[in-house]
Amino acid sequence: MAMKKRVLIIGLVFGLASILNPAPSFSKPIKVLAQFPMSGPVGSLPEFGWGFIDGMSYVNGKGGVNGKPITYFLEDMRYSPTVEVANFTRIVAAEKRDEFLMASGYITGGLKPLIDKVNKEEKIPWLDGSYSTEIFGPEGGPSKYPYYYSLGATYGDQMRVLLNWVKEDSQGKGKVAIVYSPTEWGRDPLAMARAHAQKIGLKIVAEEEYAFTATDATAQVTNVRKAKANYVFYHGYSGAAPYTAIFMKTARRYLKKATILGTHYTTGRYPILIAGKAVDGMVGTGCRPQEDDMANSMVKMAHEFAEKYKRKEGIKDMFLYMEGLTYALIFHEALSRADKAGQLTREGVKKVLDDMIWDYHGLFGGRSFAYKSHTIPMVRIYRCKVEKEIEKGGRKIGVGTWKPISPWINTEIELK
Repeated sequence: MAMKKRVLIIGLVFGLASILNPAPSFSKPIKVLAQFPMSGPVGSLPEFGWGFIDGMSYVNGKGGVNGKPITYFLEDMRYSPTVEVANFTRIVAAEKRDEFLMASGYITGGLKPLIDKVNKEEKIPWLDGSYSTEIFGPEGGPSKYPYYYSLGATYGDQMRVLLNWVKEDSQGKGKVAIVYSPTEWGRDPLAMARAHAQKIGLKIVAEEEYAFTATDATAQVTNVRKAKANYVFYHGYSGAAPYTAIFMKTARRYLKKATILGTHYTTGRYPILIAGKAVDGMVGTGCRPQEDDMANSMVKMAHEFAEKYKRKEGIKDMFLYMEGLTYALIFHEALSRADKAGQLTREGVKKVLDDMIWDYHGLFGGRSFAYKSHTIPMVRIYRCKVEKEIEKGGRKIGVGTWKPISPWINTEIELK
């Protein structure tokens, strides 16, 4: 009898202990893949990776996905479709389907060869830095590519926004030239730009290819000048690469009265640094706020993170650091919402993204967007102001900023 009593007491003690100190939850790992062009023909851009790493450190430090950490793979895709595809193929083959829940890439050339693998075989939500009109525009979109999501407005919509601005700025008399890279990215918005220019009564008087390998832009600029263009699109290029400085300085010399126009990836700090006064007055679209817009809560957060994680000294372009951070934050938001809904699967994450209405931590000045079209359809027009050039490290660099000349435009609602 005494033995039975003792067993009962011990059982009660252990039962109470298990209630007060429950066993740890052995939930499945949550894994994601992020890929950025941190080297290659676009230059050395480690800021992308730093922003993503620091963003993931932050969200995991705050408890991850409702108490579960996110395991991430970070890859440099070197602005190469082949590398981007190989990275994904390697990781998806090694990881379990119910653990590897989201992936990202960064260029149109990588999206195309992965269409079937991502959208039909793996059915994994894929976020991308490509704003491809072909993939995400009227001829593509969620009905055709259900697992592809862009983190910006399409290049076609960005060019439409700028063409509308040209019409207003020139009182309908603008003559437009387009200089573009001979890449998927460069050619992507051309058909939509031509159609929209015709629709609003503007003339495209020249189209010129200009390669990433170019060491001289005289031929392209001369042809643009002969066509008497006074608005010149420069699209399909990194703002950080030497070919951009070459083009901008040549255009400044020979197209003194023309306004240079750029899309998202040339509307940032790097063109100012490498081309200086040559980009003063340039007008461009941005799908993000500028790095010095400290009234914007996301920009403020990026600067605070760079300070906290001791990145400040190494960052040349806060814009790129913030870009990496935005990927970490949207991964976290989508996974957390799916988990709260009890659907932490690839299909559950897809449903969350399809239904998402979000202000992205104040990224667009407090405006929210709906992700139903699989694009973030927010664009703002900026004008470049270069204040001066200074000597640094034996060369001249520009000092300046991009000033907004429009409010945030939701292209799904406000673009005509």
